[in-house]
Order: sequence, then structure tokens, then C-alpha cells
Amino acid sequence: MRDPKNYLRLRSLPADEAIACYLAGEFTIGEEGALVDAIQKGLSLPMKKDEIEDILLGCLDDEATVEECRNALISGGHK
Repeated sequence: MRDPKNYLRLRSLPADEAIACYLAGEFTIGEEGALVDAIQKGLSLPMKKDEIEDILLGCLDDEATVEECRNALISGGHK
């Protein structure tokens, strides 16, 4: 069960910290939305949340760094 305080904390992280948490798996089931919100807000991404999460999952699969993942998000997933 997700912790409301932790959800709010994750949601308020700077984008790079939120990306790092996502890539490291430092969240519980149901909290990934908070990280996506923080990333979307921090990077001013115009894409939908599910598109952001698809890119994050791709970065996770590719074992990308935070910087590589940020660049992929900003470019819309194009490397």
C-alpha cells in the first residue's frame, strides 16, 4: 500500500532526482505516478504521462544514466 507522505515527497522531487529514483526502483507499486508527475513538471514535458513512463521503462531496460534518460525524455524518446 502506498504511503501518502512518500507519494507527496516523490511528487515534489526535482526532475533528475525523480529520474534517479525511477531508474533505481526506489518507490513502491502505485508511486511511479508521483515520479512521472515530478519529471513531467520539472522538465516541462508536453507529452502524456503514459508516453513518459514508456520512455522511462526503455531507459530502465537500456540501463541508461540519469542524463541519458533526461535527454531521451526531452527529445521525445528519440536517441
